[in-house]
Amino acid sequence: MSLILAIGVMLALVYSPLLVWLGRTTVKTEQLNTGGVLVLFAIAICLRDALETLRVKPNLNNYGLSLLFLGFACLWLAGRSPRGVLPLVLLSFCLSFAAIISFLFGEIGVRRFLPALGGFLVFGLLVGLFPALDWPLREIAARFSGGVLKWMHMPVQVEVWMHKPPELVLQVPGRTFVVATECNGFGLLTSSLLLATILGFQYRLAWVRKLGLVAFAIPTAIAANLLRIVTICLIAPRTTIRYDVIHEGVGTIFYVIGLVVVWYAAGEFVDKKRQGIEDRGSRTEKST
Repeated sequence: MSLILAIGVMLALVYSPLLVWLGRTTVKTEQLNTGGVLVLFAIAICLRDALETLRVKPNLNNYGLSLLFLGFACLWLAGRSPRGVLPLVLLSFCLSFAAIISFLFGEIGVRRFLPALGGFLVFGLLVGLFPALDWPLREIAARFSGGVLKWMHMPVQVEVWMHKPPELVLQVPGRTFVVATECNGFGLLTSSLLLATILGFQYRLAWVRKLGLVAFAIPTAIAANLLRIVTICLIAPRTTIRYDVIHEGVGTIFYVIGLVVVWYAAGEFVDKKRQGIEDRGSRTEKST
């Protein structure tokens, strides 16, 4: 047990810069707050399930050592690769974390933690992609919501104001809306992808179904954000309710709708026959 503890402390020191960066970026970026909570919640649920169903048996098993070796191999590649550093470091952390789980709970424990590990990996990648995706997502939101408003026969203009930084605006009769960073839908996109990943592993979907669920979550999040913007543009000029109340209220409604749709779709992606077989196998594992 003391050797496993020493390995854990060493890994904590090695990956502390990654964790500090993720934590600081998540706290100061509003769109990432809910995603960070989802990841922590997934880790807590996986830990609770492991403690309830498995016994802690400290053991430096070969499976855990293999994961640890792969984790350090990815870290070594990250130090020598000019590109793809973040994905390699995130993968390295997940493999090393899985190794500690294997040392404590065995191979079965690693399978129980896959939802949390998958969620952490996806979240870390999205944190790194946020600066690059900000403007494209804002442009998609402005152009397509403007198209929907035109389809509804509402006069609208989509313009780029060359300020520093540039601003995307939607102009409707009586109101001008700035499509700011907070309106890019990245928060809902992050939460939807995390939910799809976590549920994909939790429901033990086949890899094709996992990818299908993740692919479904992307347009769902974008569509929910577009409808949010369209609804705000329709309501705000026609009411005396404060704009911030409308913005937050409508945003929350469509945020929840997007996540509920992804949650429901995850259940539809489940292969019922395979799930029944795996549930019986899981009960057998618990009994042993």
